[in-house]
Amino acid sequence: MWLLVASLVLAGCVNKEPEQRVAFMAWLQAKVLDTPGAAVPPLDEAQRDAFGDYAEHYDILADFDTVAASVVDRLARTLEHEELHSLAQLQARHDDLLADRQALSEARTSLDKALRQAQAERAELEQPADLQPVYAQAYERAVNHSAAQLDPLLAVTAAALDDALRVADFVARHREQIVIDAESASVRDPSVQQELNRLLEALNGHASAIDQAQRSLRALAPA
Repeated sequence: MWLLVASLVLAGCVNKEPEQRVAFMAWLQAKVLDTPGAAVPPLDEAQRDAFGDYAEHYDILADFDTVAASVVDRLARTLEHEELHSLAQLQARHDDLLADRQALSEARTSLDKALRQAQAERAELEQPADLQPVYAQAYERAVNHSAAQLDPLLAVTAAALDDALRVADFVARHREQIVIDAESASVRDPSVQQELNRLLEALNGHASAIDQAQRSLRALAPA
């Protein structure tokens, strides 16, 4: 009877870490590194069990990816609102643009916070030598590369949004001098028209960058 109990105790103490590490490394390679586009798929319970404690290492990547995905969504909606073709349309969307500016600022803050959190959590990880290079590549792609792609898109979108609001605010301040219909506008005061033209030129100057930002976002958006 004692021998049977001892064998049960020994069986219960089998070290699963090596196979968990191998499974985790294979997942990182196949699902994060070798998958086209941004990819940090969520883990189900069976996968978390298969990876053991390494599931928490993966959570660092997944938590950042969740925030990055929300930023992509926020950018897409903001850029949709920035597709303006007339002053009348700009006026009609003024409140939406104000809300977008606030939401975009919050998105920037959340992305910066998520990046700092990922960096801090990664710094505390202890990993075997064979896992370190694989995880480093996955982290680079899922966190650093993603943040580097989103940073200029946030800047471009915010700059265009600020200029759109400058035009809308200028029109609102000079509503007695600017007559707007569905497709066109006329200005009674030449000095007001000159300033309006300058503001519109600045806004239109973002067209190419916004077009490129939209293409970049389509590549980042989940399939």
